[in-house]
Amino acid sequence: SKRYTYDYSSSDEEECDCGNRAKEETVRCDQVKSNDGKRFTIKELLDGGNLDGSGSSQVRRQNIANSPEIHNHIKDHSSERVSIGNVQPGSGVRKIVYAARTHSQLSQFVGEIRRTAWGKTVRVITLGSRKLLCGNANVVGSNRNSSEAMITEKCLDMQKGIASSSTGDDSKKKKDKNQTSCPLLVKEFIPILASHMLAQPSDIEDLAALGQMGHACSYYASREALQAAEVVVVPYNTLLSKPAREAIGLCLKKSLVIIDEAHNVPEALRSISSSKLTLPVIDGATAQLVSYVSKYSNRLAGRNLFYLGQIRRFLTQAGKFLRTGQHTSTQERTMVTSTELLFMMKFDNMNLYNILQYLQRSKLSQKLHGFNSALMKDKSLDELMNADDPSFISKHISSMSIVESFFRCLTSTQKEGRIIVEIPKSCCSPDEGVSRLSTSLVPGFRYLLLDPSNEFKNVLEDAHAVVLAGGTLRPFVHMATELFGSEQMLVGQAKKAEVEHEAAENQISHCTISHTLTTFTCDHVVSQDNVLTISIPTGLNGITMDFRHSSRFQDRISDELADTLIRISKEVPNGMVVFLPSYSYEAFLMNRWKSTDKYHGIKEQKRIFREPQSAKDLETTLSAYSTQATSKRGAILFSVIGGKMSEGINFANEMARCVVVVGLPYPDITNPELKEKMKVLDGLHRDNRDNPIGITGTEYYQNLCMRAVNQSVGRAIRHEKDYAAVVLVDVRYSTDPRVWKGLPKWLRSDQRQSSKSFQENLKCLQAFYDKNHT
Repeated sequence: SKRYTYDYSSSDEEECDCGNRAKEETVRCDQVKSNDGKRFTIKELLDGGNLDGSGSSQVRRQNIANSPEIHNHIKDHSSERVSIGNVQPGSGVRKIVYAARTHSQLSQFVGEIRRTAWGKTVRVITLGSRKLLCGNANVVGSNRNSSEAMITEKCLDMQKGIASSSTGDDSKKKKDKNQTSCPLLVKEFIPILASHMLAQPSDIEDLAALGQMGHACSYYASREALQAAEVVVVPYNTLLSKPAREAIGLCLKKSLVIIDEAHNVPEALRSISSSKLTLPVIDGATAQLVSYVSKYSNRLAGRNLFYLGQIRRFLTQAGKFLRTGQHTSTQERTMVTSTELLFMMKFDNMNLYNILQYLQRSKLSQKLHGFNSALMKDKSLDELMNADDPSFISKHISSMSIVESFFRCLTSTQKEGRIIVEIPKSCCSPDEGVSRLSTSLVPGFRYLLLDPSNEFKNVLEDAHAVVLAGGTLRPFVHMATELFGSEQMLVGQAKKAEVEHEAAENQISHCTISHTLTTFTCDHVVSQDNVLTISIPTGLNGITMDFRHSSRFQDRISDELADTLIRISKEVPNGMVVFLPSYSYEAFLMNRWKSTDKYHGIKEQKRIFREPQSAKDLETTLSAYSTQATSKRGAILFSVIGGKMSEGINFANEMARCVVVVGLPYPDITNPELKEKMKVLDGLHRDNRDNPIGITGTEYYQNLCMRAVNQSVGRAIRHEKDYAAVVLVDVRYSTDPRVWKGLPKWLRSDQRQSSKSFQENLKCLQAFYDKNHT
């Protein structure tokens, strides 16, 4: 395809002032020229149509429309039209869309692009939230400590205002259609900033800094640059949510979609697709509806009044249902199917499908949006802006749109999800005098997605191809059941591929290819000499290391763990990371060890660090630990499996010469949401007993545990010259074959270490560090 370059030196470029700058400078409107010398304006560049081989698309389309002869000629010779990668001219730029869960993973990917041969020429745009990209201190707050919801609210408020002109004369204020009350959102400067963003691959920090230097909005400029970008870097939520993609104009047609750390996708889909209908939203939607009907009742047709009456009846009954709490007695949460909920509220004769079609066709939520302002006049600004309040409703969102989203969930199949009815006890007993807003939860209905495959289908159908990448995707059938469950053929192919990969266990890499699914696995980049895996069934004093929930809180188990860690830490150089099964158990151990001499014993060997409770303290803790870990004394960091430090953190080199995993992080089996998910999987397995394809509830439960373990272990050994020992402290690593098989191949050796005593394992550890530590 043609390559387009930025031309900064042309004498016929237009000069534009980019705003109030400390040092006066001008930025020329960057025109772009192709290899044949044809120049395009910034507008043509950002439209994207010129970059797929179609030339100056706007002029060309206009000529075709005005000339029947040209139109007929193209129609007769349509088969001769040049396509690039199966993309027809005029359809836009074919894209690679890369998605990851965390901001640090996205920045790392952009950094890797820069290192490639095409890193200086490929057009890359990174999309982020207002919290990361907004340069207006009045919106994001000091140190960017405002919540995302509050930042969005303030940004939208500013856009509705009109600023004075920048003449310096306050007495002469005039409306400027190109400028809002936000000084950074100047429409004529946004395309200029967007073109600069495409000049070289830039991460979120680069884009935010570019906006500050140019005194323009990086958030809206990044979206302006989207159409012309060849590589789009986005967080999960932007990619997986179809409404979010449509809102920013991201089309996946003919695109290659790459999802990193894809084991997080099912949970991300559940989070995105959940819908919550709270009592304040119900009250707001009811008030909007009543105002709308009272104002326009004489103009509305009988059919419209019928559906509006049905919606009002639903809202009234739902509000009454939540206020009385008649279904729960003393319980706060109840899980039901959508059909059961409708029967409980006596709506079994209501056709929700017709109501949902009416809401979509009539665009009622948009019509009711105008009634928000009148309803919120009496509320104070502080009350409106408290986005952390559970009853907070943005004045920029119609309450009816939330109701419509919940209706859509109610019409889903019984297999897809459940409704959780949540009523705080303070709401069930209004005589107690407890304010509803003082509780951590307001009464409402919450939709829980159990089967995310239907939500993922819109990505599969739109994209040319989807790559799911990660280090913990196996067993493949688990991921296939979660993401392709509605496509039994794909699940069957994933199960077959898993069998073939198991048979090829001794191969460095293995690939299976079918018409619709390709799987690939490979060994770790490090040599087996750089990895030592030890499972410890008994501790230093011979006590069995049993960290099941029923025994882990015993004092003798806690003390034995401390003695074992002290002895191991004497052999480990530099940094040592210990992953514990839960935050509550980490707190219990620290309190127990501080009440004895165990804490002091660990501290004598290495300086102790603990995973912080707040995410904002994470960077400070990691920085301090990193500094201490590289010292001769070293450091020990206590973290939690599945916590803030178990994924997306790079403990390379001296930061983790040893990773200790204590126990097995099985989820709470009594959790009603987990029980329902397992029940659904077991039901599907029973229905296909003659030809079972997916996984059972027990297998799902086991996979969740081992995936969390593998993610924690993967924080160490980050490059081919790195080395570390992995110590698994629990008797089940030695006795349960399912646990051992759940570990990645590069951790499992031909001869298990489990049959050895603690002293024998210690000798292996000493020999390992003698060989690798210089």
